[in-house]
Formats: sequence, C-alpha cells, structure tokens
Amino acid sequence: METSLAKNISCLVDSDIAIDFLRQRDYARDLLERRAGEGLLAISTVTHLEIYQGMKAGEEKATNAFLDGLWAIPVDVPIARRAGTLLGDLRPKGMTGGIADAIIAATTLGLGVPLLTNNVEHYPFPNLKVIRGLTE
Repeated sequence: METSLAKNISCLVDSDIAIDFLRQRDYARDLLERRAGEGLLAISTVTHLEIYQGMKAGEEKATNAFLDGLWAIPVDVPIARRAGTLLGDLRPKGMTGGIADAIIAATTLGLGVPLLTNNVEHYPFPNLKVIRGLTE
C-alpha cells in the first residue's frame, strides 16, 4: 500500500460496524461520520465478501454506494502471509481464529491504523489496536 495514502486512513471498518451502518443504526452513522472527519475510512475486500454474503434483495444499491465510499484494501501476498502467521501464532496458545478475521487483522496491522469493531473477541492478535464502536 502506498504509505502516503496509509497515513491518511483513520481506521479500518469491520463488517459488523458496516452492517450496522447499512441497517441505519444511529451509533454507527455517528461513529463513521466522526471517524471520517479524522481521515479516510478503509475496509478490507474480505469485508465486502462478508457483507454481500448477508445482503438481502433490494439492498444492492445502498450497499454498493456505501462500500464504494470506503477505501477498499485488497488482500495481497504480504497480508495473506501476515494473516497466516497470526493464526499460526495462536495455535501454541491453544487458541484458534477465523481466516477472515486474521486477514482483516493483518490488513489493519499493515496499515498501522486501529480496527473499528464491536467484535473485539474475534481479534486476539498482539499489537492490534482495536476500538470498540459501541463504546467510542
């Protein structure tokens, strides 16, 4: 990722916050507006997949408009390798993690920005700065 662009990103938005925004939950709208005032909002392309998986008929236009307004970070080789390492590091601790969550964590770590989520328990990865959306 171009480092000058990464410096302008305020946070990576997790799918739960994005879904709450699309479901018109006030806290999510206020939270994303506040964070957008601090810089660009980014999202992993994996989050696109997660959102489309649960999208209902008739939601395509609003969903596309919202997602197109966020900076999409694609999964590349460095992100994939870092995600694999994150998951591998959990194993000796008797922990497991989801592949999508590891990719999102690796993306966040690569950008050097916080992850905005309510699912803090999904991200037991060291050095990952996580901001719980409902308490921000």
